[in-house]
Amino acid sequence: MLLRALPARPFRPSCPCRHAHLSTSPLATTSNLAPPPPLSATSSAVASSSATKDHEHTWADPAYLARYRDPRNHDRCLSRPLKQQQQQQPTPPSASSSSSASPFYTSNPPTPKRSSNDYRAREPYPRDSPRSRRLEMEMLWSGGEASPPIPLESYRRTAPIKPKHALLFPGSGSQYVGMGNFLRGFPAAQQVWLEANQALEGFEEWRKGLKLEERDGELGELGRMLVEREQERRDEKKLQEVVFEGPQDELTRSSNAQPAILVTSIAFLRTLENDFATSVASNASAILGHSSGEYSAAVASGAISFADGVRLTRLHGLLTSYSLSLPSINLSASPDAPPSQRGQMSALVINPGRSHEELTQVIKSIRESRSTKNGSEGTVEVASFNSSAQVVLAGSRDGIMRASEELREQGIASRAADLPVSAPFHCSFMKPAAEGMRVALEALDIKDPDVPVISCLDGSFITTSTSLVDNLVAQIRLPVRWSKCLTNLHSATIDRLVFLGPGKALANLARKDETASEVLSVATEDDMQSYQKKLAGEKEEGKDE
Repeated sequence: MLLRALPARPFRPSCPCRHAHLSTSPLATTSNLAPPPPLSATSSAVASSSATKDHEHTWADPAYLARYRDPRNHDRCLSRPLKQQQQQQPTPPSASSSSSASPFYTSNPPTPKRSSNDYRAREPYPRDSPRSRRLEMEMLWSGGEASPPIPLESYRRTAPIKPKHALLFPGSGSQYVGMGNFLRGFPAAQQVWLEANQALEGFEEWRKGLKLEERDGELGELGRMLVEREQERRDEKKLQEVVFEGPQDELTRSSNAQPAILVTSIAFLRTLENDFATSVASNASAILGHSSGEYSAAVASGAISFADGVRLTRLHGLLTSYSLSLPSINLSASPDAPPSQRGQMSALVINPGRSHEELTQVIKSIRESRSTKNGSEGTVEVASFNSSAQVVLAGSRDGIMRASEELREQGIASRAADLPVSAPFHCSFMKPAAEGMRVALEALDIKDPDVPVISCLDGSFITTSTSLVDNLVAQIRLPVRWSKCLTNLHSATIDRLVFLGPGKALANLARKDETASEVLSVATEDDMQSYQKKLAGEKEEGKDE
């Protein structure tokens, strides 16, 4: 899981527990404010360049703030010597350099053809548009820097032509209303959404074929919940409408968020490959996804069909949400539930000089000292090791709050924000959901991946369908070790990381931990054009040698 919520308070460039190397010079006016939440139902239909001043009010969306931001309980940064705070960042390359000096310089590749119903404005995102504010917010989440979206050329390093690359997809928590909106003008993305809608129309019939309600134990209970709530699901808004029109709370529901992220990620991939004539997946040395992004990786690798991936992620979202209602857990996925009855995921920033091992020891101690061994009360587990300085906790709200306070008092970590997810993934609460996903996965014709898929559990290379199924089942209830995945890629001499899909927070984290690798984020149309030019330039360089 990835940090995807408002920070507890405005980040300062000298924030001592995050980045000592940042300048202490004042931020621009807009950066002194807390970044906005994703668009609410009342604020926008889609995130596009046609934003108006009405979007300013999404900063104070009461429903969003009440759910994901609790300033009274978020921790303050711990102190750090001023001398460390004043270390400066390297100056980025000048934007005014000549075209011949640009790492993207090449003869112009063909411009992708857009469909006849392309309605998109051609101007870049305005400074105050929802999309530009979203990008700024993601950079704050991943380290507290207030800077413009990442230019690909800023992170090119001297390396052999055509370095081995890995393709990386985002997972739960990266969803926002209007994501991938610019793709709607490209034929490949339109086809992706057509196929996704067809797959979802047949979801209930496919789900009935699994007969989960006939299983024993808690899996049977989950199956009966699926049967009882079928009509309720049929009456809901279509996924495509939720993605582009909202509201955000509806999109955040796991049964919408997870298929939405997969569909958007594959729309990015197919648009690059078909409309930009850029091979990405087939030429990759490895493919991986963060959390539920592993389903995107499995589809991109050719192991799972796109239609099956859409149905699997819809089922995954339903099972993980319904699991909370089981008597053994007794929590709620509703944002309106009392705090004592809610599951939660919270991101923590590890303080300088402290380690993952120290944090896990504290969590283990808290778990062992629980006053009751039954139900969810006081449960807290590590759900994801995102980087050397960021982890995510999952469990009940009371358990996470106790752990956060203990870690703060010991000077190990500070709680940064609550994640915009509807269930606490990657913890023991998800065991019944994992059993249901095994039934679904084993009922499909899953192939060996054409390109190795990296397990987000241990960073191993998956090359068989059996291993892939086992990994997809286990990762629902076990922690993600994302930082280990990136370390293993570097050890395998995979020196280019291409992050593809909505959001840039994962790429920002990778830049901080994996400085030896070239990190490219392809999250906007400008990114796509830059990446196309980069590959075309490298191809020309290869011909000259």
